[in-house]
Amino acid sequence: LNNVNVERLANEAKLLRSAPTTAQRVNRIEVAWNTDDSRPQMQAVVEYEWGQVTWDCDSPAFMGGEGRSPGPLHYCIMGFAACFTATYATAAATHNISLKKLSVLAECELDFSKVFGVTEDPIVKSATFTINVQADATRAQLEELKNEALVHCPGVFMMQHAIPVTARIA
Repeated sequence: LNNVNVERLANEAKLLRSAPTTAQRVNRIEVAWNTDDSRPQMQAVVEYEWGQVTWDCDSPAFMGGEGRSPGPLHYCIMGFAACFTATYATAAATHNISLKKLSVLAECELDFSKVFGVTEDPIVKSATFTINVQADATRAQLEELKNEALVHCPGVFMMQHAIPVTARIA
């Protein structure tokens, strides 16, 4: 239902109840910096279950790049929005609500003054999702799905909670 394998989800939930440590996983992406001025600044090969894809990344001009590819924050916002969208669609499927259309517009209000050492103001001021949904459901059910997605989405969790970040020289 909704391009979500509900049976697989149920089986995974059953497994996690009996073996909670199987829920722990690590996602890894290595980003390489390009020193060739004719290419985007960064590139990453992203591996997933069925293969891999290469992502180019270039900072916008005001951040010292050329804007030849999506910038780092484009990928952050896209990942954040994709995670929320998938969580919403999954919630709908698990509640047996058929989606006819679903899209999510993600907007992040940003202030780059801290990046340039001008202020100590937060870089990310706010994040807003506008959910465009058509479904065989009432407005109240759609609101319930939204609330469930806000609670269960890993991307939302990362934005709402301080996550320890470390960096080390290899």
